[in-house]
Amino acid sequence: MKIIKDIVGTICFFLVGLLIFMGVGSVLGTDEEYSEMMFQGYYAEQENIIDAVFIGNSHIYKFWQPAFAWEEYGMASTELATSSMPGCTMKNVAIEALKTQSPKVIVIDITPFANIDKENNKVHLLLDNMKFSKNRLDLVENFCKFTNVEGMDKMQYYFPIMQFHSRWKELTNADFTQTRPSYLNSNYQKTFMKKLKEDVEHPTTEEREKIGEQNEAALLDLLEWCKNQKDVDFQFLAVPVVREKNLGRMNYVGDIVKEYGFDFVNYNEEGMFEIFDFNVKKDFEDVNHTNINGSYKFTKVYGEYLIERYGLADHRGESPYDSWDGKAEKYHSKIDKYFIYAEEKQEE
Repeated sequence: MKIIKDIVGTICFFLVGLLIFMGVGSVLGTDEEYSEMMFQGYYAEQENIIDAVFIGNSHIYKFWQPAFAWEEYGMASTELATSSMPGCTMKNVAIEALKTQSPKVIVIDITPFANIDKENNKVHLLLDNMKFSKNRLDLVENFCKFTNVEGMDKMQYYFPIMQFHSRWKELTNADFTQTRPSYLNSNYQKTFMKKLKEDVEHPTTEEREKIGEQNEAALLDLLEWCKNQKDVDFQFLAVPVVREKNLGRMNYVGDIVKEYGFDFVNYNEEGMFEIFDFNVKKDFEDVNHTNINGSYKFTKVYGEYLIERYGLADHRGESPYDSWDGKAEKYHSKIDKYFIYAEEKQEE
């Protein structure tokens, strides 16, 4: 009997130690506050009230603003997006999203797949902010599988503390608390407020350029998973950009998506960019991302399309969303001094 108690005690000791180890790793991980805000805002939202979830990299959170979509249409949307999100992790991010929400549509950014294969260390923006679960472990496995990480090199992804342990000297109170309010997961980064200085024209191409083998394998894996999801639609999206070296690869990704029978909207196709009526210098932060002004135009146009395509409801005035007007209003307290369309919006 004593032997059994000793074995159980030893197992419990190691399990508690492992949890502490992983918890410390989360504190010591990357100090990118925006990713923390994104995940904490998602986890904090009331369950099963979101109709549209957006997943991807900066092409999501610098184009789509849930606060604008709420104000314009009463649309219940949110996003799970991090800088340079690897395509091979997006299936697991979608799985994470579906744990607490039952959206009508998940919008997936295709740009992470439209690349040549390359090392991506920003996976830690996901690992440091996702709750510990089997899905997070599966995300690590998928990331390592599709990026050819093997052996002991995988440990740094299971235990981020191995890579970030030296940060203990830099820790502040901000590392132990969420420092950025979520405001419906809408973007208010400082860089998001600047304007483009150069003159550029929107490019188009009908060419197809093959993507990397690892990215293609990850895309096919995601599409196979999507096929088996019965209660949610998927929309694959290429946002409008004013200079993008990957346009041919975006077309290639779009062809694969459509072969699987899913919707693909590419706002870089001939005639599509113009529907936003962008003033490029005023509406773009850089050649690949809108600023706060351009994101308003994008959210307004694409939001109307989503409503028509998927029948998304106007939830304004409904009790589960009582706090959403206040969250949107607080968002404006952060962005309005940079928001040149504020008066135009009020007049409407």
